[in-house]
Amino acid sequence: MFRLAMAAILVVEDEMLIRLHVADTLRDFGFDVVEAGDGRSAIEQLRRGKPVDAVFTDVSLPGETDGFAIARWVRKNLPGVPVILTSGEVTDAHAQKVSRDVPFFAKPCDYAQVAAFIRGLLEKKPAV
Repeated sequence: MFRLAMAAILVVEDEMLIRLHVADTLRDFGFDVVEAGDGRSAIEQLRRGKPVDAVFTDVSLPGETDGFAIARWVRKNLPGVPVILTSGEVTDAHAQKVSRDVPFFAKPCDYAQVAAFIRGLLEKKPAV
């Protein structure tokens, strides 16, 4: 099983107050949190080798790299790293059509539930 102590989560959210709230909540649940305010900076952090165990990203982000693009990049370049999408603008049905195997939380969501969901995903990961 995956060791959860200090599991690193990349939170990608352009709304600073939401990002801070999500990051603080995940830290309260024992995660190490890395933050990015847009898709380009998130992928740059990952390209530079920033180790993460999961990515929690908003779908709607400024610039050309949205949450779906991040999910595709992670799937191609970091297989095995789960991506969880969130949005207040995209419905669950739309997210499932675009990305059937990527979990989705509609905003507003309970970030304690998100933390529990991520913990559950990581507990299922085999130890490396």
